[in-house]
Amino acid sequence: MAELVSESDGPIHRLTLNIPSRRNAITPVHARSLAQHIEEVEEAGEARVILLSGAGGHFCAGLDLHWLRSLGANPSVSQLQHGLSDFQSAVIAIVRSPIPVLAVVQGTAAGFGFDLALACDMRLAASSAAFTSAFARMGLVPDGGSTFTLPRLVGVGRSLRILMGNETVDAREALSIGMVEEVIDDSILDSGVRRTVNTLLESAGSSIRSIKRLMRAQEVGALEQALSSEGAAQLQALQGQEFRLRLEAFSARLAARGQGA
Repeated sequence: MAELVSESDGPIHRLTLNIPSRRNAITPVHARSLAQHIEEVEEAGEARVILLSGAGGHFCAGLDLHWLRSLGANPSVSQLQHGLSDFQSAVIAIVRSPIPVLAVVQGTAAGFGFDLALACDMRLAASSAAFTSAFARMGLVPDGGSTFTLPRLVGVGRSLRILMGNETVDAREALSIGMVEEVIDDSILDSGVRRTVNTLLESAGSSIRSIKRLMRAQEVGALEQALSSEGAAQLQALQGQEFRLRLEAFSARLAARGQGA
């Protein structure tokens, strides 16, 4: 079973994270594959809109801790750096793509999944959607650009509260503060998304691409600098005792509930 499903539907291309048993938590391999698929969609030249979603009622729960634990108690700096680079490649691919990338968010969007949604050009939230950074709770920092993207959407003060206070923001609140563009009831999500996409498809494709380029090109350099700074801070955090203690406690709680880690 493909863990990233890529489907072409004329001018609409769907990319679906397909690891429902783990709420679509991803590894660096998944992130790199996502980046490559976005680039391939662009090269094919048929799609005018890319929809990014998750299977099984959730968007993405962030980093799959199975991967992190597989590196052992003392992962090398090189392993961590390569992993971070792979994760960040997905964010860069979204922003650099000339095709609008819309996040369709159901259920959980946490950690890197939260960052991934924020990197997209628009966010269409199901009524079940819940957004949380969760990095600080684990003794980590954002590494997918949210220290840059979130303040641009909701302002500095609210961003600090969300990122430092581990707030969970539901769909309606996300709409009210400008984190998402639309909330659609889960029962009509597909038709609601299609309606919004159709409004984009009514516009000239060349205009859509130019508008995205004009709006996002100016932030690419700044975002890449933010990703570099986040990556350096995250590398330090991943090697810190605070994170190790919190990871062990988190894993123990999962094991006690019979969910593994």
